[in-house]
Amino acid sequence: MIIEGEFYSGGHLRWNLGWPTPNYAGAFLVSLLALLWIFSGSRWRWTALALEAGGLFLLAKTYSRGALVAWGAAWLFGFAAVRGGRKVGERWVWAARVGVLAVMMLVVGFGWSRADGDQSETMHGTSASDGPTPGKVDEKEKGVAREDGSVVNRLALWRGGLQMIAAAPWTGWGAGESGRVYMNWFQDLDRDEGYATMVNSYLHVAAEHGLLHLAAVLWVAAWFMLAAWSGADDGNNVEYGALGITRPALIAAAGASLVGWLVANVFTTLWIEPKLWIIPGLAAGALLWLAVKRPDRRLGRMTCLSGVIAGLALATLFGAGRWLGRNETLEIRPGANDTVWAKRGIGSDVWHVWADPAVLGPTPGKELRRWLVQAPSDCLLVVHRAGTGGAREVPPSLAERVVLMGRQAERLVDFKQGTRRLRLVHPRGMPPFGVSGQAMGEVVVFLPEIDEAGDAPAWRRWAKESGARIVKSPRSGLDVRALWPDILYANR
Repeated sequence: MIIEGEFYSGGHLRWNLGWPTPNYAGAFLVSLLALLWIFSGSRWRWTALALEAGGLFLLAKTYSRGALVAWGAAWLFGFAAVRGGRKVGERWVWAARVGVLAVMMLVVGFGWSRADGDQSETMHGTSASDGPTPGKVDEKEKGVAREDGSVVNRLALWRGGLQMIAAAPWTGWGAGESGRVYMNWFQDLDRDEGYATMVNSYLHVAAEHGLLHLAAVLWVAAWFMLAAWSGADDGNNVEYGALGITRPALIAAAGASLVGWLVANVFTTLWIEPKLWIIPGLAAGALLWLAVKRPDRRLGRMTCLSGVIAGLALATLFGAGRWLGRNETLEIRPGANDTVWAKRGIGSDVWHVWADPAVLGPTPGKELRRWLVQAPSDCLLVVHRAGTGGAREVPPSLAERVVLMGRQAERLVDFKQGTRRLRLVHPRGMPPFGVSGQAMGEVVVFLPEIDEAGDAPAWRRWAKESGARIVKSPRSGLDVRALWPDILYANR
């Protein structure tokens, strides 16, 4: 069933075939079509090619460039694994596949470039069409002339992903956190695309779970590729069943299916969709069955080589992340107790911050980075997630400077004393009973001129009774971003 979701490319509706996105559909088709190549050496190869032509038409209708690249990689692997085919008819079939795909691309008007000013592509889940996600962004964005938004956005995201890996190489940033961490702490300040993943399965695993998890993934993947490459040319041409399927063709097709799946994962975070594992799982199972049925004497060597390949890939990712971040003004890294440490320079002034999205918007980390960039002196921000942590989790020597925003002002009861500098930015709710700012040092309360919640009078009275300084945010409601971070230095 073809679900006409709101996915477009150059005015063409992209078919998602019942999957969440066309990219998912394309990856599924690539891994499925590669399995049809088991008939490459049998008398049924032209019949299978006819079936494959229908699948290639559907693949072209997804307009997924990543899926087309994955198909090309799978074709190259399969063709090379069987050494171009042992019969003339077999070689013609391999060549015909390329021709059929080219025809289908011409029929549907497939274009590799999406840089024309009149083209648009619907964003779904992320700005790079990565699928349905919490807080998804579904909107059509017009392309900029001579700029391919899908490619530009991916490259910017992957750059940030590499820096995230370099900042937390062993522990990662936590499951399900890659998109949020990127938007808050690594996305350019002038960009606002929404993401939930890295739009790349390998960066996603490493950024969320650490390089050791990715090492295991790459080790297994490399082992299967080496096993398929070795097994497809082991000289054993035994046939299975009445269809005339040969062992080399079966191994090459299974390996090509896995190659297509692995390459497709470079362009979209596919591994989080369980149903997409079905075809690659069948291919991997076939390779394991064949390996057990006729063990390869080179198994130990392949296992060691797979580990070397995985190690080199990890070193490359880590090194790239360090190199990309070499000129960054700010140093970002995860801290203890679910915090993020953002530092400029030596970080002589340490501020503990509890932000509220109602005050700083959906990506408060981005606004806090603006503060760091414009701060008059080097400082370190220890940013706590809303709903976690309090003064009891903060070392007393570091709790001297505190910023509480919006509903986080309720934490004021945790900072009765020992705080030398306190900033309350657009506090919400009622001031905690029995808590006075007189026991603290310098206290500044920022109150919005437009009191949307009606909380400002209570906090104004509390500030006057505590001897705190009151700063009015002119023409501002609860959201302070229009005045941020300049408002922090008002009337200094």
